[in-house]
Amino acid sequence: MKTVDYKLILNHITHGEFIFNVKNPEGFDAYKQMAFSFLNRKGEHLFEEDILKSYREGMTLEKLFKQEPDRFVQGANQKKDGKNQKTWYDLSAYEEIERKDEFFDYFFTCKLRHIGLLEIDSFLAFHLDHSFNNNKQDYFRFINITLREHQDKMLSPNIAETVKEWIKLNETSDNLKDLSEAGTKTKGKIKRERDDNATKLNQEQTALLIHYLRVGKIILKGEYLNNKEAGQAFSILTGYSTDSLRQNLSEAELKRISIKKNIDAVANALTSIQLLIPKEIKDKK
Repeated sequence: MKTVDYKLILNHITHGEFIFNVKNPEGFDAYKQMAFSFLNRKGEHLFEEDILKSYREGMTLEKLFKQEPDRFVQGANQKKDGKNQKTWYDLSAYEEIERKDEFFDYFFTCKLRHIGLLEIDSFLAFHLDHSFNNNKQDYFRFINITLREHQDKMLSPNIAETVKEWIKLNETSDNLKDLSEAGTKTKGKIKRERDDNATKLNQEQTALLIHYLRVGKIILKGEYLNNKEAGQAFSILTGYSTDSLRQNLSEAELKRISIKKNIDAVANALTSIQLLIPKEIKDKK
């Protein structure tokens, strides 16, 4: 499994839960309720036209619901154009569940039971960086509480034991490192969150900026600066996760994040820099 697949994407988790509960409809119904609650709290409701715009002409909600009976859950009516209209929530939406979101622990546990035992170490290491900015104390505490909350109902003993072993191994390695580096102090990185405005661009927009700087030959590319190295460099400059930036620089991810909102944000940032340069030159005359 690629590391990008370790992200908590609702679409992937819904598919995984459908397979996991194929012989347990009640279990999948319980999952659907949690996914509905997550989308409802996020305000991610869809009107009829929002759903159908992605399909060919002639598609109706009735046809779609017959084709994909477990994908949509109806929500409360919402006002649009001055009228109360029906809404639905898409349980297969490509929505990432982040640490700050409600129910993060639940979806984290769901994802744990979808991957093989041999991948658990990689999955846990990924979220240490991606979701917890390498703060092991917070991460270990989160995992321990999550196990206490969910392991009896959702996880097999083998999975729970593998997770506990990973924590012990990392605690041991940290203790050895502390002993070998006694007295050395390092300054921690800023803890970034979505839309925290610490920098002008969010993580995806920063990845697009790196892409444009490469294409424009402002920075190196290809064999001279691979995605991992570019991610490391801009992680230092922006505080965003090295691994997340690296993933965003993949061909598939660049295609996904190259939407008008992100492109406009990068263009506006570059324009603001362009406007600063003449002012600097003028001030120095």
